[in-house]
Amino acid sequence: MSALLAALLLATAAAQPGPDQSSVDAEARRAVLEERFDRAWRLVNERYWRLDRTGVDWQAVGAKYKPQALAATDDDAFYAVLERMYEELGDDHSVYVPPARVAEIAEAYGSLPCVALFAHALPFTSILRAQALPELAGSRQLANVTFGLTAEGVGYVRVPDLASDGVAAAVRSAVVELEGEGAWSFVLDLRHNPGGRLLTMMEVAGIFTSGFLWRTITSWSFPLPYPAIGFTATELPLAVLIDGQVHSAAEGLAGALQARGRAVVVGEPSAGNVEALLPFCLRDGSQAWIATGVLAPVLGRTWEGQGVLPDVETDSESAPEQAVKWLLEQRQAE
Repeated sequence: MSALLAALLLATAAAQPGPDQSSVDAEARRAVLEERFDRAWRLVNERYWRLDRTGVDWQAVGAKYKPQALAATDDDAFYAVLERMYEELGDDHSVYVPPARVAEIAEAYGSLPCVALFAHALPFTSILRAQALPELAGSRQLANVTFGLTAEGVGYVRVPDLASDGVAAAVRSAVVELEGEGAWSFVLDLRHNPGGRLLTMMEVAGIFTSGFLWRTITSWSFPLPYPAIGFTATELPLAVLIDGQVHSAAEGLAGALQARGRAVVVGEPSAGNVEALLPFCLRDGSQAWIATGVLAPVLGRTWEGQGVLPDVETDSESAPEQAVKWLLEQRQAE
């Protein structure tokens, strides 16, 4: 009898319905989505530069978007929610990049998307404009860098951005070639340069000087110092051209050369937009690009909000002429 009762109990237990597999899968997916959402939200909450000064209630933003994210029916819908959430920051810089868009970002900003990049206000394609150059003897181009000798024998190097591949190598080659052709000084034309990669900024600076030139100020770590990279290729006099459309790493390049006493800066005050974007590369293949700090000279105030102030102030179109004039005056005074 006891054996029969035990058999009946086992049969009854076996007949009890287990948890529905679809429910288990749904709960597991919800847990994954919640972990991804919380990570994306915390990155901004913990790393964003002075989040408290943006006027954005990030707690409220998280509360608004989390239910939408957890209700997403597929990954595309989920990532679209995260993109909209980051748009709430309203800074034109910080962005959530779904895995499907990572290749697009790499193409726009270069093949090293997980190194620091400095923010610019508008997409490169909308602010790159042709700038009037003086007549240059032997004018030619490497990568996107145009260079040649002015009538006065000044080596002229035009750099339209610091994001394209091969910029630093092209500037170095241009300087070496022009000095070999008799250049007695240089003009580095950064007008309308939207900036780009931290590494490129450091490499171009290293052509003209050496040592630690910058620091990044963040709200979550000690200031991070950055040096010029590479051996110095020239010690000839240098003038750097800027205007109000010079942003980010290009401002850092001009400002550092000025602060070091290596160059005179000619033109208009720059944009004052040197927020540092740090790309956080996440396990699911997505990336969170967040404005985590600001760039500053190794000693002194940041250029954020005030820009690089020129030593010789003039309008953008007159800057090349005024730079050559200044260089000639300095040469005659020697």
